[in-house]
This record gives sequence, structure tokens and C-alpha cells, in this order.
Amino acid sequence: MREGKRVYRSDLRQEQARRTRVQVLEAATRCFLERGYAATTMREVAETAGVSLPTVFAQGGKAALLLACVDRALVGSDDERAVRELGPFADLLAAPDRAGRLAALHRLASQSAAGTLAMQDAFAAAAAADPEVAGPYAEYERRRRADMTVLVRAFADDLRDDLDLESAVDVFWSVFSPATQSRLIRGCGWPPQRYADWLPGAVERLLLR
Repeated sequence: MREGKRVYRSDLRQEQARRTRVQVLEAATRCFLERGYAATTMREVAETAGVSLPTVFAQGGKAALLLACVDRALVGSDDERAVRELGPFADLLAAPDRAGRLAALHRLASQSAAGTLAMQDAFAAAAAADPEVAGPYAEYERRRRADMTVLVRAFADDLRDDLDLESAVDVFWSVFSPATQSRLIRGCGWPPQRYADWLPGAVERLLLR
């Protein structure tokens, strides 16, 4: 019985820690989007979350908190697994054929354009202005390139004969990027769903035979 109680208490503590982290990340996301990264203080995040300042710092420094907010927006949930293990990304990797992969890419683009663009814009702006954020942003871009490589490899059997893998990743990384999304959605006035509808066809025309 004593062992059972220890396991129960451990599970309860883990769930409480998870809920606290969600509170902090939701509050940090609001602060970063409303005030900007530079103007947001950790104390403001704590006050918005309704937790103590040490509780916020327990989640990491401000730059780490921003990266965690971006990751959470990309995943679309509080699941802390890698983005490629979840949702449309995982669906694309598991799809049995080209049509299924393009359909999953459409869902992935819908999630990205609608849910993450503001956070990714905030991250890029913070990295340009603050050396403390530049390192995490460079790591994020390296990780994003690695994820794009995994996605392109899923289409390997359908790639055009005149494209090697690296060139195909270059193109895909460019069209499925926060910069391109921002240019089309904010600069050209496209609704997010128009971008999501456009991307699979663009990938098919540019990369596939």
C-alpha cells in the first residue's frame, strides 16, 4: 500500500507540474504577443500566470521560455514530444502514398499558417534585436531544416529527376517557411487558409514529377 501511495503522489506531482508549465507558457505567449519580447518581463509573466516569480524561472530564462512558446504553438498542444511525432507531421510520414502525404501537408500548413505565424514572427524579431535570443533562434532554424529534410525524404520516390535531396530541401524549406507565410499572409493579404491550400500544389509543381 505504501508503494502505491508513493506512485500516486508522484503522478499527482507530475500532473501539477505539467499544469503549472501550461499556465506559464500560456501567460508568456500572451505577453510576448501583446508587448513584444523586449518589453516583457518575467515578473509580468508571473503576474499574468498567477504564479510566483521563482516558478516562472523554473521553466527557464526568458529566451528559453520564448522557444518553448514557439514549440507549443507548432505542436498545437501541450505534448512535449518532438513535432515530427505528432499530428499532421506524423500523419505525413505514415501516409502510404503521394496523395495521402499531400493531404497531410495541407493539414500541416493549415495548422502552421493559422496558429504559429504570430509566435514565429515574434521569435524572429526578438532574435534580430537581442543576442540572447539569437542562439536559440539559430538552433530552432537548424531544427526546422532537419524537420523539412525528413518531410522531403517522405516524397523521395516522387522527386523530380533533376533535383537532388539537398536542392529539394532548399526549395521546400523556402516555400514552407515563416518568412514566405508572412510575406503572403501579411504582405499580400492572403487569408491563412489560402496559403495552406496553395502549398501542396506548389510543392507538387516545384518538386515532384
